[in-house]
Order: sequence, then structure tokens, then C-alpha cells
Amino acid sequence: MENSERLVVLTTPSKYDGVRQHVERAVETHGKKQDLIMKQLPHMEVAIDCLKDGTGDILGMSAFDWENYDTEGLAIVGLLSRKEPTWVLVSDDKPEYLPSRSILVCDSELLHRQMLRLRYDLTIFTSKDMAEHLGMAEEYAQLDEDDRWPWFEQLRIEDKIQGFIVPRSVHSGYRFKSRRHTLGLQRNDSDQNRERFIPPPLHGFTLLVARKGFVGSNISAMLDPSAFLAYRLENAIMDTLDPVLHERVGVHVEQRKISTILREATRIGDESTQESMLNPYGKAVKGGPRVELMIETLNPSGSITAACERVVLPENSHIGMVNLLREFLNLVTMMSTDHEELKRTIPGMPPEFSEPSLRMMDYDES
Repeated sequence: MENSERLVVLTTPSKYDGVRQHVERAVETHGKKQDLIMKQLPHMEVAIDCLKDGTGDILGMSAFDWENYDTEGLAIVGLLSRKEPTWVLVSDDKPEYLPSRSILVCDSELLHRQMLRLRYDLTIFTSKDMAEHLGMAEEYAQLDEDDRWPWFEQLRIEDKIQGFIVPRSVHSGYRFKSRRHTLGLQRNDSDQNRERFIPPPLHGFTLLVARKGFVGSNISAMLDPSAFLAYRLENAIMDTLDPVLHERVGVHVEQRKISTILREATRIGDESTQESMLNPYGKAVKGGPRVELMIETLNPSGSITAACERVVLPENSHIGMVNLLREFLNLVTMMSTDHEELKRTIPGMPPEFSEPSLRMMDYDES
């Protein structure tokens, strides 16, 4: 390490997205073998300016920071391993066991709809609407952003609400003493009867950004290629989708071991996945990991879901993403379109098939 070049890794105070803590742990771990020093700056704008003028070498930021700030002249050199992107319910009990007509706070439209899919009897407000509902809008408006979720935690303790839904990193950042209940992909045997919550896209990523021309191999030990692949695919999916879907769609991409995927497919009786990955002799068509892609959207009441999944080889991940999107958008179009009466009957189909029918899914239903 005596002969290695010192690299200055820039970061900013925690914004409850987990990035600052993630970068700090990475510097502590890899700094034992490489000359790394972390420097914290007060704001992302300042950190970006320092990176551009050469004060630092690498800057950690979230996927949303990359989109929201001026990053001209910069490039993503890699990602740290992805943090768990699923959200959590902060409450005394699991979502299945909350009292009837419980009141929850959730600022994610997707999670709002997914929770209603699980429990249609719940009443769910955004944080702003909840404050207005309680007649505390003025008090809420005067709170600093950092104080708002602790304020709702106090309301929960006082039983004015029964819980609130936030990203996992928010719960970890505030260190609430109350229990958290993962709204996850339900891959464990114990969770197989719970509704699956495909998370909002692009959560859990920590991007390492540098000036264009920086040699990524200098920090290769810190980087996770599978996280970079997942980020590129999720980002490409979001760039393709109509903006009207952005707050209403769950997307998750992950590279996983083939043995794990097959074990889960066997447990739930997913014959199509098994057949696509095994030859007639029960052996994997090709060894190595697979990329799993998931996408879903729901109507406002959570009663209708449109979802698609694919499992592909890493080298086929781009075409797999294209095919997934094609299937999903065709499905959404079909489900959200009124069907006119057919001019002729279809042999083998019941008469009702030719009758006019209203759309199955309406994004803006009351």
C-alpha cells in the first residue's frame, strides 16, 4: 500500500438513502489494502464541484442524485454491492395482523396500491394529507425534513396512526426503536402466502462517480459488476416507460444463482421456469448465474395487477429486458383498453368472448 496512489473519496451527510454509510464501510474495508481517504462535504452540489476541479477522485451518490444534479463531464465508474431495495412497514404488527381499518402513512403511490392489494380495508394517506386529516398541517409544515418521520413515529406511539411505510434506509437512518416489517419479494418459505412487493426501481444503488477518463480498474476491488448490470437494466426500463407509469411501477433486476432460482421454482410449482432452464435430463441448459427481471403495476384500489417476469443468461440480459418490456406494455395496453364487440364469433370460444367489455385496469379510478 506504500506505493499505491492515494484516492480521495468524497461523500455528503446522510440523506437517509444509505449512500454515506455504504461508502464509509467500503472505504474502511478496502482502505486496508489501498490508500483511500474519505472526505465529507456539506452538500452534493459542493461535492460535484470539488470532484470536477480535482479536489477529490471519486464521489458516492444515489441513482436519483445522478439524475437530479449536473453531472456533465463525469462518468459512473462502477457500483458498490446493492443494498436491500425493499421498503418496510413501521408498526407494532405484521401487515396481515393490523387491526381492521388501520390508518397508515405512505408517500409512494406504488406501495400504497400494493398495500391495498394485501389489505383492502386499510386507510392510507400521504404524509401531507395525513397532517391535514389530523388538523396538524401547520405544525407539519414547520418541521424540518429530517424531523418529519420521527414526528409520524410519535403519532404512531400515540395511536393516532397505526404505522407508516418508508424505504429500508430511512428506517435504518433514524434508528426507530419500533419494529419494521419487510414488504419484500417473499422468497422465503415462511413468506410464501404473503403478497409480493416488487419495489420501486433504482433504490439501494450506490454509484461511484469520477471525472471522465478515470481508470475504473484502480478501484476494481470495491466494485460489484452484478449491481452495475442491475442498475443499467432498471435505468433503461425507466427511460423506456411512459412517465405516467413511473410512480406506479415496481421494477427489480437481480443476478442470482441458478440453483437458488430452481429451488424456488420447485417449491412453488413453477414448471415454466424449470422447463426453460433444464434439459430433458434434468440438467441446467447452461451453468452459471441468471439475471431475474420483474415488473408490475396496479390499479389504484390494488384489485388488478399487471406483471411480467423473465430469467435470462447475463449475456442475454439486454434482449431479455426488451422482451420483458414488450410483453409488459402489450399487457398493460390490453388491460387498460375498452374492448369493442367483435363482428364475428371465434370458434371454440363462449359467446361472451365476442361481447363488448370495459377495460380491466384504470389508472385513475376513483
